[in-house]
Amino acid sequence: MKLRLIRIAVAATLLPAWTPAFAAEDKLGFDNTALPVFRAKCLMCHSGSAPQASLDLQTAQSALKGGKSGPAIQPGAPARSLLLERVISKSMPPGPDKLTEPEIAALRGWIERTAPVAMAAVTEADVFPIFQMRCVVCHGKRKQEGGLDLRTRAAALKGGHSGPAIVPGKSADSLALNRILAGQMPPPKLLFEYFVRPPSNPEVDTLRRWIETGAAPAPPSVATVKEDRPISDKERAWWSFQPPRRPAIPEVRAARNQIRNPIDQFLLARLEAKSLRYNPEASRLALLRRVSLDLTGLPLTPEQVEAYERDTRPDAYERLVDRLLESPHYGERWAQFWLNAAGYSDSEGIIDEDKIRPNAWRYRDYVIRAFNADKPYDRFLTEQIAGDELVDYKHVQEVDAFTIEKLTATGFLRLVPDGTYSPANNSIPERMNVIADEIEVLSSTVLGLTVGCARCHNHKYDPIRQRDYYQLSAILQSAYDPYDWVKPTERNLDVALAAEKQAVASWNDPIQADIKKKEAELAAKAKPLREQILKERVQSLPETVRADLLLTAATPEKERTTLQKYLAEKFEDTFKNASDDLTKKFPEFAAENTRNRKEIAELRAKLKAKPDLRALYEMGGDPSPVFLLRRGDANVLGEPVQPDTPAVLTRTGLIKPYAPAPPFPDATGRRLGLAQWLTQPDHPLTSRVMVNRLWMHHFGRGIVASPSNFGRMGVAPSHPELLDWLAAEFVQSGWSLKKMHRLMVTSAAYRQSSAMEPLAQAADPDNTLLWRMPLRRMDAEQLHDSILQATSRLDPTPFGEPVRVDAKPGGEILAEGTKAGWRRSIYVLQRRTTPMTMLEVFDQPPMSPNCIERSHSTVSTQALQMMNSEMIRERARFLAGRLMDEFPGLRERQVERLYLRTLARPPTADETAKALADIDKLVAFWTDHLQSEQSPGPRHENARWSALASFCHAMLSSAEFAYID
Repeated sequence: MKLRLIRIAVAATLLPAWTPAFAAEDKLGFDNTALPVFRAKCLMCHSGSAPQASLDLQTAQSALKGGKSGPAIQPGAPARSLLLERVISKSMPPGPDKLTEPEIAALRGWIERTAPVAMAAVTEADVFPIFQMRCVVCHGKRKQEGGLDLRTRAAALKGGHSGPAIVPGKSADSLALNRILAGQMPPPKLLFEYFVRPPSNPEVDTLRRWIETGAAPAPPSVATVKEDRPISDKERAWWSFQPPRRPAIPEVRAARNQIRNPIDQFLLARLEAKSLRYNPEASRLALLRRVSLDLTGLPLTPEQVEAYERDTRPDAYERLVDRLLESPHYGERWAQFWLNAAGYSDSEGIIDEDKIRPNAWRYRDYVIRAFNADKPYDRFLTEQIAGDELVDYKHVQEVDAFTIEKLTATGFLRLVPDGTYSPANNSIPERMNVIADEIEVLSSTVLGLTVGCARCHNHKYDPIRQRDYYQLSAILQSAYDPYDWVKPTERNLDVALAAEKQAVASWNDPIQADIKKKEAELAAKAKPLREQILKERVQSLPETVRADLLLTAATPEKERTTLQKYLAEKFEDTFKNASDDLTKKFPEFAAENTRNRKEIAELRAKLKAKPDLRALYEMGGDPSPVFLLRRGDANVLGEPVQPDTPAVLTRTGLIKPYAPAPPFPDATGRRLGLAQWLTQPDHPLTSRVMVNRLWMHHFGRGIVASPSNFGRMGVAPSHPELLDWLAAEFVQSGWSLKKMHRLMVTSAAYRQSSAMEPLAQAADPDNTLLWRMPLRRMDAEQLHDSILQATSRLDPTPFGEPVRVDAKPGGEILAEGTKAGWRRSIYVLQRRTTPMTMLEVFDQPPMSPNCIERSHSTVSTQALQMMNSEMIRERARFLAGRLMDEFPGLRERQVERLYLRTLARPPTADETAKALADIDKLVAFWTDHLQSEQSPGPRHENARWSALASFCHAMLSSAEFAYID
């Protein structure tokens, strides 16, 4: 009591900007202990008008205040003082002149003697984050248990049903503090249900000091956003921060047949400056195969190849390009790149369970349809970032396909790894990691900036402040609220077409009825056994209690009296009666239990997933405030920030600044405002970043070779004027992706051969100037799908639930087949823990959280996969049988058709002769092999089939098949 009165008396004498009271005559105070050490080792960086990291060590007050990383010392607690931690670990000061042991001891002694009362004043600004992290899940916007709201000081003073939660100056009378100290808040039983942690000891101390010193409100300056890192005009002048301007098309000397469109003039201008020119045009069939694989990810059929060969019109190639762009396979091919950039996966990741996301595939189908329909890119982006703010789905009786499409699109920001459905992985830091991954997806995919580098501190190289990062994060807070979190397995919208709901219900209802019946049968058999166990357990208790407990057990939970609820809680362990207890005590029940549960599991496996949407949508109510996290630590909250975009892009005066755009009264409009800001025609990055990625996928390398980093540490554009012309053309074309594809693949640059030319190689060894078309290996999905197409094993069925994968006895992960064959890789279950072996071996990227640019390796496991995979062998056997059926006895025709199927060209005479000779040798081998195995059936015919299958296998494994010339 005496100590409390002293603290209140001291607080009453302090000014609003409460400064520590240090005794001037204290010989062991700051001036005589810490300051000499700081002068000797620290003040050269941490003093003056702009101290390093905003940490000023010239006075005790400034040392206590700390810098960007938070308080430098914790008075009375050396072990928790960041400054002491840094000097002991030798990370500070930089250089060889570290603190000596006596100097460290002097600092430690000063910190130990610094009383807690000497700290800066505690206000609502210090306490509010504690309530935010520990309490508002039960006492906030969606829930107010006991009528208590702890989101503001006024609400805490008002209290709830039990009275005021906070009584200024009286910590002993403050119910909130008392409940925390008693371990009643947060309730222990709810810690795992709501995924919160109890306040730490320092947080309890802060709360106590705040109450004892009068529960002061937050100072007005807290809400003021300060420019803590000024951005210079030079930084703002960086090329990628300026809106693209359409440059003049350069004049060149090249022949007319080398200029197909303006792309060639930009490229040839650079080549001619180096006395270089394009390679000759690739052969018709090589170009046919290249553009088909590029635009659809599939080779053309022999019939399509032959038809193209007969088309002698001057614009035959352009007509082919138009047909490929209209093919439904175009969307399947190009959606794959966007899904990689978005981090698409059909499972949650993080933990070993890797839980399946039942309806994530709906977003995959949305992207495919959007590409096939050539949805304008600005609309495509807007729907994915804020589709729920484009349709007022909350106020309609029945949704339509248009509404579902917009809501499905928001799956874009619901795809990163998220293990927060597990209690062990649902702390606030883990939630912050999910949000950080979404920021990474958004910034790398759309902005082409490494914004994530500013999560813990100001960006080291680009003018992106830590505040910018959290302002961008605040835009998502209305949907992703780390303090009011919803598990990813429950964060779905119960929205679907009535017909779809009815179809699923019709399928599931009878199965659910069978499940309930079997569960009831099992429960009926278990009931007398449970009662028997309970009677045995209560025998040691007094008879009156025994009777009450038995009656409580027999009473349904909702019908129990207050006394019975108390008994159920008090004797919780006695009431617990797991299935294991029954099976151990009653062996005759164990077999029945095992059989019944197996049948129930089989029935559950037949259930269809509820047709809901894995969408991003506003949670309702006022979003929790967003704080700048010191050092990126979710437990060290700095000052609050407001939703905004990076200052270097918003304060140039060249584009409109970010502003929320609420479409409905109950919507914040934060994400819609972001989408509108991003899709401004003159936005410096949006159009540049996308056309650069299209260029990268067509030409092997982007004009900016670092497609997710347009900042200072990225690679400068090889053709800046071309990049700006393409960006401007993209916007002027109505943000049409298909028009940009057509422009690129009809250019003379794209039509070049990949042949090496010694003089050009010497002048431009990296082919930066694009004097030849790069030779590229198929990516994993192209190779997988091309094998299916070439062997007639492709099931072209589009859309729908993903195909499951299965681990074979040898360990190979394969997709399950259908009656029509096997579906394209984009429709195979993308599970993080079990990727298809072939795709993984050929560099399919892991989604952690996303992938903009793939790596390309050449390793022995790829050759071994092609040689030993049972999947490849099966495809080769099927193709051999197909060839023998199509051309029985016509061996030359079989070889010719095999070349057309695999390489999109007929064989030369020498290749035909060599193939027939090789097949004859294989026939001899298989004849001997089958004879030794006593194979049933006509041995000679089996040998010919096996020989042709082996040759087909070799063709599918050849470099010419795997590489795009």
